[in-house]
Amino acid sequence: MRNIKILSIGLVLFSIGFVANAQTEKGNFLVGGESKLNLTFLNSKLKDDDGSENGPKTTNLEFSPMVGFFVADGFAVGLEVPISYTSEKDVDDDNMKTTSMAFAPFVRYYFGSSNIKPYLHGTAGLGNLKMKFDPASGSSEETLYGMFIYQIGGGLGIFLNEKVTLDVGLAYASVSLKPKENNNTNFRGISGGIGIGIGIVVVL
Repeated sequence: MRNIKILSIGLVLFSIGFVANAQTEKGNFLVGGESKLNLTFLNSKLKDDDGSENGPKTTNLEFSPMVGFFVADGFAVGLEVPISYTSEKDVDDDNMKTTSMAFAPFVRYYFGSSNIKPYLHGTAGLGNLKMKFDPASGSSEETLYGMFIYQIGGGLGIFLNEKVTLDVGLAYASVSLKPKENNNTNFRGISGGIGIGIGIVVVL
């Protein structure tokens, strides 16, 4: 169950983080000021026939800065750095913290010259995911996972002016995890899914 939860966290980390540039000519830079920024605090409550009790408390923070360069008109290459932090504490005060970071080169191509430009986007990279389990009683456990991520998708770049764009996109993202510190374990998981992303970006 814990391994499945780790895979889910990794997939959320790399789910849709789009960025756009209002000037797509060769020689311009593409900078994602808000390619993916998400902060979530969640308190849950469990109910059954015997009553209710407080469920896990979850904190999730995600950020994916992105920078690129147009090597040809409409065609950009660059680097995205997805970063994620998740903390979950259950009713027994057991706490699981997960942090991850990856470096993912990307390519993107815009079509047309209107204020609404369709685009295709692909990215893939490597990173690490660290999971630390702190039980209320007993010693903590820490596991480091190697991570491979990729994303393929596309969408529309809506150019509000020369500096600001609104992205609406759809993509398939996948995350593969394997323990790095214990080579004797057989666990290796792959998780994938389709997501929709909306983002606003300022081009400097």
